[in-house]
Amino acid sequence: MVGYALDYQITANGKDITKLLQEHSAEISITDAAGNESDKLSIKLNDPGIAFPQTGAELAVYMGEKNSLWAMGKYVVDEVSLSFPPNSMTISANAAPFEKSSTGFSPLQSQKIRSFPAGTINTLVSSIASEHGLEPAVSPSLVQVELQHIDQIDESDMHLLTRIAKEHDAISKVNGGKLLFVERGEGKNTQGKKMPVIKLTKQQVTRGSAKLSLRGAFKKVIATYRDIGGSENVELVVGKEEPTFRIKGMYANKEAALLAAKKRLKMYERGKWTLSLTLPFNPDLVAESRVVLEQFRTGLDGEWSITKATHTMSSSGAVTSIEGERS
Repeated sequence: MVGYALDYQITANGKDITKLLQEHSAEISITDAAGNESDKLSIKLNDPGIAFPQTGAELAVYMGEKNSLWAMGKYVVDEVSLSFPPNSMTISANAAPFEKSSTGFSPLQSQKIRSFPAGTINTLVSSIASEHGLEPAVSPSLVQVELQHIDQIDESDMHLLTRIAKEHDAISKVNGGKLLFVERGEGKNTQGKKMPVIKLTKQQVTRGSAKLSLRGAFKKVIATYRDIGGSENVELVVGKEEPTFRIKGMYANKEAALLAAKKRLKMYERGKWTLSLTLPFNPDLVAESRVVLEQFRTGLDGEWSITKATHTMSSSGAVTSIEGERS
């Protein structure tokens, strides 16, 4: 989008506040994360004493070329901070999942004590989604994955789903009225279709860095399951070399333990190489999409999975920053 006139539009509870923000040199930043955290919006502006925005207010954000803006999501204000001197205000908001609260607090964050019978990932996600007026969106490859009896003790629904997602190398988050539970690092959407792969050359990047880290790179994973027939606990090993990671807890059968061990090992293998790039504004770059680096150097060229994309726009211009890991 280099050479194009860039612009944004923001509404608060349906009222257009774009002009007000532009008058106070607002910097708009949206962070789209592939982890289990909510997508975030940050608005920084000069503060001449304007009224505080209400927590719980819903902000709809659009960015892109002038007269051709992209919908960047809806967000609920949950924090307002002030700095001085000089006077400035920062408005923080999380992706709007469902019904608004006067405090911006999500019922998904309320701690509960209950249990779920053995079933599948799809039945668990669908049950929790229904309670909160959300649409369940589970990757086809995860729909029929079996889960054993689950106890939710002084734990929020979101924390529970995050815990289960981590065990299956997946992502659980709320976005656009949907409760997502999708494969991590697979570059697929909730319909199981491949997301677009974007090619980048070194000339398109303003700055960047890459890091190879061996810390925490476990090469062997052990999972334990209960052999009902033999009335014993059995350890299942995936990988051959040290160091070893041992998954806590007990799986109901060999298949569940094997799947969990394979996914955990894959997670460690994938996280060795990390990437950080900054380039001119590009809304096509989103979490879980793929980029192919070309003409960088041996070892960096090839496909990477985006784990976080941050789009920032202000009076001085617009940039996109991405973080990624080797696919």
